[in-house]
Amino acid sequence: MRLVDLVNSVGSNFREVANFIRYPFQNLSRIATRHAQKEYENVELPWGKKTETRENSVEQSNIPVERRNSQADRMLNPYSPQELFNESNARTSQVKVASSNLNEIANAVTIAAADRLARKTSPSAKTLPILPTDIEIRGGRRGKYRVDKCLKDGETVRLYQGIQVENNKPILIKEYLLTDREFNQKEAKERKEKFEKLASLNLKNGVGQDFRLISPWDAIAPSNEKRCYLIFEQPVHNSLTLREYLLKSGAMTPHQVRGVLDQVLQTLWFLHSHRLQTFDDDIEQGFPHGYLSLDSLLIASSSQPSALDKPQFFIYVADLALWEDLFKPPTAKFSERSPKQDLIDLGYVSFYLLWGTTVDPDTAQPLNPKFEQHWPEFKDARLNKFIHRLLGIDQPFKTAFEARKELLAPLSRELETPLDVTAEADSLEEDTQKSSSLSRLVLTIILFAFLAGLLLQIMLRWRQSLSQVEQLVFNSFEPCCLAEIDQVPTERVTYITEANGIWSYILNTISLVSYKKTFVEELTIREPRLTTYTLNISNENIIEAIRLKRADFALTTFIKDLPDDMEQVEVAYDGLVVFVAFSDNKRYQSVPNALNGKITLDQLREIYTTKTLSNWSPPEGINQNIKVYMPVDNRQAVKLFQELVFKGDPPQKFKNLPEKLIRDGSQKINQQLNESYILGEILKDFEQNQTVGFGFGLLSRVFNQCAVYPLAIGKKGEEVQPLVQQLGNEVKPIEPTIDLCNDKGSYWPNVEAFKSGSYPLIYRLVVVYPKKDKTQAVAGRKFAELLKTDEGQRLLSEAGLVSLRTLPKRN
Repeated sequence: MRLVDLVNSVGSNFREVANFIRYPFQNLSRIATRHAQKEYENVELPWGKKTETRENSVEQSNIPVERRNSQADRMLNPYSPQELFNESNARTSQVKVASSNLNEIANAVTIAAADRLARKTSPSAKTLPILPTDIEIRGGRRGKYRVDKCLKDGETVRLYQGIQVENNKPILIKEYLLTDREFNQKEAKERKEKFEKLASLNLKNGVGQDFRLISPWDAIAPSNEKRCYLIFEQPVHNSLTLREYLLKSGAMTPHQVRGVLDQVLQTLWFLHSHRLQTFDDDIEQGFPHGYLSLDSLLIASSSQPSALDKPQFFIYVADLALWEDLFKPPTAKFSERSPKQDLIDLGYVSFYLLWGTTVDPDTAQPLNPKFEQHWPEFKDARLNKFIHRLLGIDQPFKTAFEARKELLAPLSRELETPLDVTAEADSLEEDTQKSSSLSRLVLTIILFAFLAGLLLQIMLRWRQSLSQVEQLVFNSFEPCCLAEIDQVPTERVTYITEANGIWSYILNTISLVSYKKTFVEELTIREPRLTTYTLNISNENIIEAIRLKRADFALTTFIKDLPDDMEQVEVAYDGLVVFVAFSDNKRYQSVPNALNGKITLDQLREIYTTKTLSNWSPPEGINQNIKVYMPVDNRQAVKLFQELVFKGDPPQKFKNLPEKLIRDGSQKINQQLNESYILGEILKDFEQNQTVGFGFGLLSRVFNQCAVYPLAIGKKGEEVQPLVQQLGNEVKPIEPTIDLCNDKGSYWPNVEAFKSGSYPLIYRLVVVYPKKDKTQAVAGRKFAELLKTDEGQRLLSEAGLVSLRTLPKRN
């Protein structure tokens, strides 16, 4: 017997004993049940023997090679990993599964075992039969759906292929069964109530980018049935689960594994930091995936060449615990759900990808990364160390962001040393090249000393010139802090803004500038003198409200024909942006590149009246047809578009556009038609349907996302880009080559373009107050002064507006 076999055997037996000690009653119950089942199966009747033999033969010979869908495979396995381990010892001819603990072997179940268990007859099938072909499911937020065929039949979960009846759009239907043996009436009702809220959960945080999350499109919970349905849009074309990919293509190279890690860590960073309104209407800061495995990660490959020598595939993430846990029995024991565990699970995934399997091909035992002898041979020492840290074997990463930062950090020379270079070879090479190496070392030291001195001189001069520029740019004549504004009224003050306007969004939206707080709440915390100030949001004419003293001052957009008895003070800018899809998936088919990152006002008017664009060629493989979107529910944005683009006199075709968009299904009737909706739809339309879409919206609602690219706009040859970035010592407009997702923080609004008015689609935000009434005038004027301080401007900037000036850097 080999030493490794002896160690594995002893370890396996020890884990069995440890597991029995930890859960004695559960194990005794299972053993007794299994023994009774075995005795029951051995009872033979003369008229049933042949049938049973035939069925057993079919079960043994009908194991499929590949699975068809990833999302159902994991849920179709009704047994715990430990039960699979016990069963495998009795049936070694089918599959062998071992366990160190539940988390360690969750991904080590073989394909054969999962398929065999999936074909077991479901006890609930008699009372809750499979949905027949052509049956329609009604009651969802997006209409009704027709079943085409059943793809997977599981114990409590089934998967169907279907279509949306209204437009024959392909969809997937996931059916959850609330069986009487698992849920009582009250528990089933609670699950249904939470389930129906799934479709309203926003995993895009108002910025359009969902970081390749496959999330539910609709949720249906019929009141008179013991079933729930989750509707998904058809998965990415030609996608496979990572488990299916390994069966088809074998192990990944270290370079490919790095690509997988990069994308999944980006998704985890988004999940772990995402602000989500939960079922209980609370706002949670971050949530874990909970089911990260080879089966919950889909890979979509691209045949297009990579300009940057990056792996041409994209990883999509499915099966969030957020909804999967809803249908676990109340008695079920969950493994840990935490960002920490997600990183560990990702470590297992990457370990299996390097192997190309989850079991040792020689011993049929599960591979365990905690045993160094189980690690495959590969030369990327840095990747090896990185995965060890993911798994927690070495110093673990604190966050997904930290892990991704480490993954993308420049390679150091010592970490590039291959793993398989032995000490003996190094010693031999050192002996044969000793004199040559010493000479090169001396020359290298001299060269580096010279370059270091030269670089130091350059840096000192550059720093001196940069400090002079900063002093010029950041020399603010406004007070730095709210506390520096004196004589702020402390008696009761009322101010007003329009409903559905930009100010109502900025002032009353939770978590724009501070977690779980509105702008007004954060401003009051920082400036206690504003505790007596009350904000009213109304459709009332603000000028009349001030004159009738129902408000002391108002926050609104710049009023062109302001009455003589009123005064307005600018405190910030905002503007409209026109955008097209910005897709990491199809960067080689970039619409921004095809447009050279810009569009003229004449072209914009043409697009929104004829849905065509003259004198341009879409990227290869992209449809010539153009779709247009508008934020119908954001009336202020639509009104500004009419004023700024059509000079206040839009054609009838534009006026009819909102109704037409809803009627032809481009924008859904029961969906809030704002910028958040458009960002997701325009990106999805491009990636899935190869269609170019144009949309517009407020910069304050579009900035700091990476689903769309804002185009430079203006007269021909005078187009101005609304965003700029730091390139070396210069500030320049962004270009289509920028990575909007990974370069966040390196670009910001073009303050000078807004301040000078060279960007044509800007509008100014002001505080309006009466000139004569001293009480009202002081309150309004002082509030404007507070907002114009550096601290106030930074708050407005964090809320999404454009500040009046370039702000000084934080100390």
